[in-house]
Amino acid sequence: MDTDNTLSGEKRYSARRRAFWRYLTLTFAAFLLIGLLSGFVQSAYRDGEIGLWVPVTVGIVLLVALTWYTWDYFTRRIDELDLMDNLWAHLVGQYVALVAFMGWYFLADLGVLATFPTAFGVILTMIGATLLAYAARKLGLR
Repeated sequence: MDTDNTLSGEKRYSARRRAFWRYLTLTFAAFLLIGLLSGFVQSAYRDGEIGLWVPVTVGIVLLVALTWYTWDYFTRRIDELDLMDNLWAHLVGQYVALVAFMGWYFLADLGVLATFPTAFGVILTMIGATLLAYAARKLGLR
């Protein structure tokens, strides 16, 4: 039996990690281009240069791409442990965003803060909390 073509465990692991980072890099580049395109299309629509169907089509394409990427990433690209780390971090991010929104709204309603919560502020809070929770999980702080 010829076993020269089989990779050692370390080489398989290295190949798998390279493929994973290549996948993330290509996906990041694709979504960066879609983001730039959507910004250009929105600007062109506001200036009256294109019809409404163009930004709507770009939005649908973006939604389909995000849905496919999420499904592909969580079903094919990561293992069970990383899936659990992702789920845990996303749950923490959701709770932090919920508490931040409620606290922000409460303080704004009392007149302590000048503005009421904005979607952008709440989403940034959620993303930041999710990233911190994921990093803590990966550092072994469970």
